[in-house]
Amino acid sequence: MPLSLERVAVAAPNDPQRLLLDGVDLTLANGTVTLLIGRTGSGKSTLLQTLAGLKTPTSGAVRLDGEPLWRKGRVASAHLLRLGLVFQFPEQQLFARSIRHEFAYSLRPYKLKPENCKRRIADARAEWDYSGTFEPDRSPFALSGGQRRRLALASTTATKPDWLLMDEPTAGLEAAAVQELLAFIERRRRAASRGGIVIATHDLDTFLPIADRVIVLQDGGIVADATPEALCREPGSLQDAGVGLPSCVALAQAFAAHGLRLPADRLTPEAAADAIVAALAGTAVPEAEAAAPASPAAQAPPAGRAGEKLAQTRISAESAPSSIGYRLDPRSKWLLYVLLVIGTMMQQHWTGLTVALIPVLLGFAGLPRPVWAGLLKFARLLLLFFAISVTLAGVTLTTGDGFPRIGFSQAQAMTTGFNVFRLFVVTLASLWFAVTTPYGRMVEGLNWALAYGKKAKLPVDSFALAVSLIFRFIPMILNEWQRFSDIVRARGKAPLQPGTVRPRDIPALIVPLLLSLFHRAENMTIAMEMKKIGRRPLVSSRSRLLVWTRADRLAVIFGLVWLAVLIALRK
Repeated sequence: MPLSLERVAVAAPNDPQRLLLDGVDLTLANGTVTLLIGRTGSGKSTLLQTLAGLKTPTSGAVRLDGEPLWRKGRVASAHLLRLGLVFQFPEQQLFARSIRHEFAYSLRPYKLKPENCKRRIADARAEWDYSGTFEPDRSPFALSGGQRRRLALASTTATKPDWLLMDEPTAGLEAAAVQELLAFIERRRRAASRGGIVIATHDLDTFLPIADRVIVLQDGGIVADATPEALCREPGSLQDAGVGLPSCVALAQAFAAHGLRLPADRLTPEAAADAIVAALAGTAVPEAEAAAPASPAAQAPPAGRAGEKLAQTRISAESAPSSIGYRLDPRSKWLLYVLLVIGTMMQQHWTGLTVALIPVLLGFAGLPRPVWAGLLKFARLLLLFFAISVTLAGVTLTTGDGFPRIGFSQAQAMTTGFNVFRLFVVTLASLWFAVTTPYGRMVEGLNWALAYGKKAKLPVDSFALAVSLIFRFIPMILNEWQRFSDIVRARGKAPLQPGTVRPRDIPALIVPLLLSLFHRAENMTIAMEMKKIGRRPLVSSRSRLLVWTRADRLAVIFGLVWLAVLIALRK
């Protein structure tokens, strides 16, 4: 049952011109453990999620057992049930009120008989519950961090997927837990009759000894495909890709520098120790005659070329799309945002609010399609919330003649609807501002504006902090929403289009999302306390990132004209 990719390309969600994967050809054989390695941003996680059916290929095909994974924009349920994805920090996916419900949620798509469910849960507990802490009625949140991670792994492996895909499984694990994970992988490889394991990792020393194959990624493409031993004997591709060297290669090079020949493909400490003993026993050659492998400095690519490639990679990763909304100076965006909010809040009629909405929609229209498509889904949820609010506002309850009567007041509903629509326009403008402006540039623009208030002895520091945090959390919420929706789709095995979630999966999305946001807020509070924010000035007049252009002048003029139109429409 091979899992394969044929000339697969995947575009970045916010920039269709930038490819996260570019023409990847790969066939994974049954019964193998395959490593995906590469520096951060090389495409490991994207490739893993493409194999799992979470990311739609821009071009090419993904096949499972020769059949296309994608049909008409969706992944077939039968294929999803054969794939299991373990995300980095999988303990963050837990949401249910009990361990029993966590297992039930993962197993529900398989429609197993009760006795089969119990058997799978028992097998998973035997595999991961070493101390007997996974009592069915116990809350997952009563467990320690390590226990929660084992529970998350147990809930995934209980589904017995043919292909187990793991993203940085050793991140944050202590040494004993890493050994337990390796033992599980070995047991699964021996017991599995079909499928295999794919691991995206930076931890070469841990996984090279158990791997059958290593795929080296760089800039979204495969630059090396070899066995661990062959890769260690010829480590140039590892250095060119910026991965670094495993300990066995570094050890061989260190011994070679002193004239002692040591094989570079001894992947375990025991094998390396035996090779050292054998070399010291008489197989060493004089230093002048030793065919020593090149030192790391000699094998590394020239500094200029490596630096140029790294710079190109960073520019490619960080370059903003060509939309004018991304190119505007943050000072002009702040002015446009303030002008729009003022004009919107002044309106007293539906016509004025509709006119206020027009520039916001034009701003979204200039964004890349994947960006506004994601925002549209968020806006739909916002509209649903507003619709419920308006409906409830119009409900009336009278108790005449002793019997309560439920009615509906159109006037009350319209009044609430108008206020809600005004809030909706401001919210959309805030989303546009947050999406098109990196946090650092946003703060620079705010600091520039508030520096004048600082000179006037106004207390602007607290205001700057509050506004900065609000706009910092808007894109964070959107990113976390996307991340946890991917987790829910992977666990729930729903054959849906990317970015969508079934109503019954909302609890599995909302609970981890809120916990993650609370955790991030707590970390931010600690960081601000350590930096003594609140006890020293926040606002400065520095503007290293600010460049005012002709487009900014035209945008501000347009904003002033539009404000004049809104003022004229307010009565």
